[in-house]
Amino acid sequence: MRPTAALPDDPRLPGLVAIRDRGLARAIPALGLERGGEAVELVLCGYHPGARATLDARVGQRRFAVKAFADDPAPEAALYQALGAAGLAGDSGARVPPLLAWDHELRVLAIGWLEGPTTHQLVKQGQGRRAGELAAQWVRRTASLPVKLGLPFGAAGMLHEMRGWIGTLGTADLSVGAAARALAELLARTEPRDDGAAGLVHGTLYARHILDVGDGPGVIDWHRFGQGPAELDAGMFLATLSRLRLLHESHAAEALRAEQAFLEETRGLLDERALAWHRAAALLQLTERLLTAGRGDWPVRAHALLGEATGLAERAAPRPPAARRKRAAFPFGGPALELVLQALSTRPATPEELDQIRKLLSEGHDGAP
Repeated sequence: MRPTAALPDDPRLPGLVAIRDRGLARAIPALGLERGGEAVELVLCGYHPGARATLDARVGQRRFAVKAFADDPAPEAALYQALGAAGLAGDSGARVPPLLAWDHELRVLAIGWLEGPTTHQLVKQGQGRRAGELAAQWVRRTASLPVKLGLPFGAAGMLHEMRGWIGTLGTADLSVGAAARALAELLARTEPRDDGAAGLVHGTLYARHILDVGDGPGVIDWHRFGQGPAELDAGMFLATLSRLRLLHESHAAEALRAEQAFLEETRGLLDERALAWHRAAALLQLTERLLTAGRGDWPVRAHALLGEATGLAERAAPRPPAARRKRAAFPFGGPALELVLQALSTRPATPEELDQIRKLLSEGHDGAP
């Protein structure tokens, strides 16, 4: 096996360095590649310097992913094992990649490769409804999973992360930063209550992270998983559809079909106001990501996403209870109450007293908030 010198030399990713210097078979002997003697082809398909890298590995008829990290991958390895034990690492139905091997010291893990188009690609191919149904199937499946791994991740965590997004956007463009700050303030006022119904969440359930594997959805890239509300993942998926609809006019109709299918298939599972809130928060996060694309028109695109998010955040605001509004609209008290009591006593109210009652009630109604 020849070392793969074309890979980045990143000292913060010891697994990547080992694969680069020694080759994949010797770096991760648990894969059993040395026994076969077949050539190994590696393609770098994702790289965040100093953080993580993903390799597409092909050995004969085998294909799998190798992920190198700066941080300890033990939690993610444990998650893949738990999902496998829950029946989600098989060859049918909803699934995740199976864990093949991992090395704590090198901070690297190898997982199976899921074949199929992403839901993002399905929308672009005119299969929006299929994309929405697959995402809904996944959200429904995870709602019943007994997996309790991962740190808490909900609305409070999103609000905390917003500070960094706002700072980045404000530094790049003052008007975008101001709009982002106004949105964040609105989200802070409308934060959904934590009702304790937390379960496994992916954390970054973009349309690109859900694949059509034939008879169900396959979900990849679990490095941000945690415990939180189902609306968090659902909101992120819908936010990526909003981005596609708002920024790519030719795909707007299919993105809308995907959204409609998703909402139909998850009806009764998700809280509408919490979903609107998490979708708005996800759009703010996606707005910050526009900067990495380097397009000169990014502020225009950013305002489109923030405008959509603001409307969603307004929908997330709780309405005052109807009974409270009714009480405020009829402020009985003082002379009005005394006259009403007189009218209901043993003698009928005089015409003058009835006129006064009507006048006071009319004034109270007009002055009600």
